[in-house]
Amino acid sequence: MEHGTIVKSSPEIVLQAGDQDNVCNALCDTLLTGVDIHRTLAAQALGQIGGDQAVDALIKGLLDEDGDVRTDAATALARLADPKADKQLLENLIGDPCPEVKLAAMDALAATANDEVKPWLLRILAGRDEEIVWDEDEFYATGWDDWVDMQVRSMQALADLGVEDAITGITAAINDDEALDITETAMKSLARIGDSGIKALADYMDDSDERRRRRAASVLSHCDGPVAANAVNRALQDASSAVRLAVAKGLAEKAPTDERLAVLLVDESPEIRAEAVVLCGAQHEERLDLLLDDKDIDVRLAVLDLLSKHPELTNTPMLGERLRDFLQSPSASIAASAAAAFAAVDPKGAIPELKQKLDQEETTPDIRRGIIRALRIVGDDDALQILTGFVDNEDRQVRLEAMSTIAVLAGEGDWPNAAGNILLDALSGELVPEPEAEPEEQQGGIKEDDVATAELDGDAEDQDEAPDEAPEANPFPTSTLDAITGAVESEDTLPLPDNVEMTQDDIEFLGLTGGDKKGRRTIAVVPDVLVHEDVCLFAARLLGDFSHPEVTVALLEPLSSNDNELKQTAADSLAHICATISELPAETLDALHAKAKSQNRDMRLQAVRALGCADDGSTVMILINKLDDEDSFVRTEAIRSLGRLGQAGPGVGRLLEDPDASVRLAAAKALAQTNAPGVVETLVDFATSFEGYHTLEAAKLLADIDKPAANTLFVNLLHDDDRIRYWKVAIESLGEINRAQPQVHV
Repeated sequence: MEHGTIVKSSPEIVLQAGDQDNVCNALCDTLLTGVDIHRTLAAQALGQIGGDQAVDALIKGLLDEDGDVRTDAATALARLADPKADKQLLENLIGDPCPEVKLAAMDALAATANDEVKPWLLRILAGRDEEIVWDEDEFYATGWDDWVDMQVRSMQALADLGVEDAITGITAAINDDEALDITETAMKSLARIGDSGIKALADYMDDSDERRRRRAASVLSHCDGPVAANAVNRALQDASSAVRLAVAKGLAEKAPTDERLAVLLVDESPEIRAEAVVLCGAQHEERLDLLLDDKDIDVRLAVLDLLSKHPELTNTPMLGERLRDFLQSPSASIAASAAAAFAAVDPKGAIPELKQKLDQEETTPDIRRGIIRALRIVGDDDALQILTGFVDNEDRQVRLEAMSTIAVLAGEGDWPNAAGNILLDALSGELVPEPEAEPEEQQGGIKEDDVATAELDGDAEDQDEAPDEAPEANPFPTSTLDAITGAVESEDTLPLPDNVEMTQDDIEFLGLTGGDKKGRRTIAVVPDVLVHEDVCLFAARLLGDFSHPEVTVALLEPLSSNDNELKQTAADSLAHICATISELPAETLDALHAKAKSQNRDMRLQAVRALGCADDGSTVMILINKLDDEDSFVRTEAIRSLGRLGQAGPGVGRLLEDPDASVRLAAAKALAQTNAPGVVETLVDFATSFEGYHTLEAAKLLADIDKPAANTLFVNLLHDDDRIRYWKVAIESLGEINRAQPQVHV
């Protein structure tokens, strides 16, 4: 069927603008007379729309022969919360054998706070009741006792209604060790009942079961009143550290400044002392001095971390000297935390100390990374100079940490700035230049012609423009040495990972094997990534977070690199930036036009994505051409870019029938943005295509474009006996388009 047209039958229903009566009429008729699946969907839709007409129909739906319809009708009534339905809902709660219907009815009755439901909720809470119809066979069919769900739902409803008579039943459920564990829900329900419930909950602080005390303490810590306060004080002195920790966390969530938390700073449990520092240390500065000397490392770490976040806490005697001592700790975590605290408390004084520690030969990479992160706190020119010196560090994690910190500092000021310029220099290779090639005699006998670099990398532009070809199969290794050195590769062998841990002996051995006297091809083995390449790659990745035209120009050069990973990373960053700025420099635009024609799929994808902000004639034509791209991801991005430019014309419309679902949905969204004549009919048609796969997405789009017109078309569809297969689509769409906010009845 051609998109943009819809078949209509007689009689035709015509909706007036803003008139939803016919929508409700159509759905109500479906609820009462349709097939099972249509009746359930109609109930759901009416629950979304609401209104007196919907409520009346849903009450009748509670008597439907199908349990799913009754369940959906009750669920819809719970959303609408109309007391008019209470009488029938109560009958369903008592007499309906279906557990799902009972649960939904209970929710609906609780929503209206009906007094008549309270005695029945109490009976359900107490256990199985002969007057309440129940399908006992359900348990044997599923292996799950649905009555437990009924009890849980009943105690929640009783708590919301403030029924004190429920306390006995709730405590009985808590104390039943042989039943399924619903303790947490039960205790929270007690707290919501009010003072009497809180008193019953407080009694559990004398319980012999540590688990019950812990859960009760956690709930009580969020409660108000003298009974709860007294119970919390007892919990803070409980013999179990788990109970004390539970109440501490609860108190901190409710009121971090609660003075009662201070007692935990001197708790016998190191875990609790450390947690207490986090929870209330900032409010008890006078205790920090003692805790800095705590025998437990986690406690000391907690204090140091606190100081890094709260540098105003400087009353600790001799703090500077103590931080210097911590900085010399062999523990990486202590040294790193001390560095952060030092940098926060005394930024200027910390710089020379941190630099000295960084320069010490015995300083481990882990400690170096921690100190580098601390320099982020200082953030001045001196810190930046130190960071720059570690960009080419031999340890990869250290240099990446340095560059990440520089990027953070670049983002904290207006562009351009000193930190941003460092990243640009790193990208261009000026910060860490490529090392000069060693003389041939120092390369372990490996001749340039013997190294298969061309086969591995190739010319960048040739690779970019040439279609992918299957690699030529190589013979199986003729010796163990061949297999080790990669002199002859096999389809049956896995490639060597990029970062192989190798000893110096391994490297020397491979160097010896490289000079093969028989003239076999050899591949130079690199034990680690090359520093200058690594720096360029990471700079390309980091610069993607800076939305400035200057950065887009800088990212153009790596697009022609021999390094495919660098090329792709630069393209990713470029696409991300271009999507956020209003105007592209001419040279950036020209480069993107060229890359959009690349035979490399990833390059085309990123170029097309980036061109979504370049509103000019040549760009639009390139994007239109990409609608026929062989790759579905490229087609999708071309549609999105045209949509952002407001250029989603007929070429986009034909992609509503694309074999790829993502392409189809992108086309629908782009067309909706145009709001062109006939788009409503087209999207209605789209909603029914592909067996209703895109029904809800299309309905949401239609609700924003022309709600009355969409209602008209879907109601007509629902009355078209020749298109019954699409009634499901029509029902779901009408519910989504006319969705209303839940009504609250007090």
